[in-house]
Amino acid sequence: MVFSSYIFILVFLPIVVSFYYLLSRLKNGIYQRLFLIAASLFFYGYYNPKYLLLIITSIAVNYMIAVYMQKCRNLSRIFLIIGILFNVGLIGYFKYYDFFIENINYITGAGFVTRNIILPLGISFYTFQQLSFLISVYEKEEKVEKFWDYCVFVTFFPQLVAGPIVLYSEMLPQFKDVERRFFNAENFASGLYIFSIGLFKKALIADTLAVFAENGFAMTGMSLAAGWATSISYTLEIYFDFSGYSDMAAGLGRMFNIDIPFNFLSPYRAESIGEFWRRWHITLGKALSTYIYIPLGGNRKGLSRTCINLFLTFLVSGLWHGAAWTFILWGALHGMFVVIERIMGEKLLKIPKFVRVFVTFLLVNALWVLFRADGFLQAAEVYKGMINFGDIGILQLDTVVGVATGINFPVIIDIIYIFGFEIILMIIIFKCKNSAVRLEQFASSPKELYIAAVFFSVSMLCLSRQNVFIYFNF
Repeated sequence: MVFSSYIFILVFLPIVVSFYYLLSRLKNGIYQRLFLIAASLFFYGYYNPKYLLLIITSIAVNYMIAVYMQKCRNLSRIFLIIGILFNVGLIGYFKYYDFFIENINYITGAGFVTRNIILPLGISFYTFQQLSFLISVYEKEEKVEKFWDYCVFVTFFPQLVAGPIVLYSEMLPQFKDVERRFFNAENFASGLYIFSIGLFKKALIADTLAVFAENGFAMTGMSLAAGWATSISYTLEIYFDFSGYSDMAAGLGRMFNIDIPFNFLSPYRAESIGEFWRRWHITLGKALSTYIYIPLGGNRKGLSRTCINLFLTFLVSGLWHGAAWTFILWGALHGMFVVIERIMGEKLLKIPKFVRVFVTFLLVNALWVLFRADGFLQAAEVYKGMINFGDIGILQLDTVVGVATGINFPVIIDIIYIFGFEIILMIIIFKCKNSAVRLEQFASSPKELYIAAVFFSVSMLCLSRQNVFIYFNF
């Protein structure tokens, strides 16, 4: 089920919220958690019930491994290895099996048959989250409790399919907090406010930009204007899509009196690629640092080893995002730029701030082309357009806009439309308060509620497109 859909907003969410707080009248909070588990599994299996068996199996196996790891400390290392093999094997089969078979066939000429496996929704997120839990239990940082407590930690629907990647110790105490069991009007209002902002980002902004990006990436023989319009459209699309999801996840959590961490902190204002990754998908960055970078040695073994560790961590990040060479190269290039920044050190600070921000944005924008492209040839078409100084070709913007307006306007109107739309969005990104700040400063004033009502109402008119979130694919 998608947050930005009529079935979720008008049916699922009102029913779940209503029953959740009706159950708060019972003395034992377990009934609320059991209801949330059932609702979250329904949410997960709504489009494809077959994958319910997969997530239930994953939860059961990981919980049993954690229990035995805690009981049998002398065998905890063996259980940890079993847990790692199980989780890596699970995600390896569903996400990477066809990728490896295709490459083996290409290199060796073998005729192994691919299985055209459809990636289960959110498998990367809930697998990483559970693997993180196993490692924490092994290191005695977490304590295994009741099975249903573990289930609600994994399945809580606001963060189930696209993060953020949360810790057991962050979430479970909140579900067990007696005061959080009961309806809180202030929390609900702030949650609805941030949810409405996120919904607006997704339904109106990201889904409109998706049309521009789709049209642009389908083109060949791009002009300079079309190449840059296409790349920036996707750069803005993925920002407002994932930022919108994160806002909605945080807002939904707040409606249930649960604080879910924000995954974004104005990433396009970053002054370096390294800083960009401390602002973009924050919980994934922390997880990769904790479970890849630091075990490799982090920055404890000299500059050369630090650079190697950084590069390998970003290489893993690329592979985590998708089973394709474009993702691997995307991760490798991010790693390369972070290594260059580490080698340059404080010399970068001598460059004016606005130059550092501008160059970082250009690099991120260029690398998003690889991330979005179906393959290297498609990426090359966009890159050729971005450096096609011999053909500015501003009239090609009409093709990029396509049917996004829904009306066949004159070419000049489409050109003004796409330029004006993207310029306004850039101003919002670089000048306006981000959602984390807005939530922190929220007060139930008529002004804030009016803003939420306008965002929500306008968004509801745009839900017919119902595009899934980009990170659902990972």
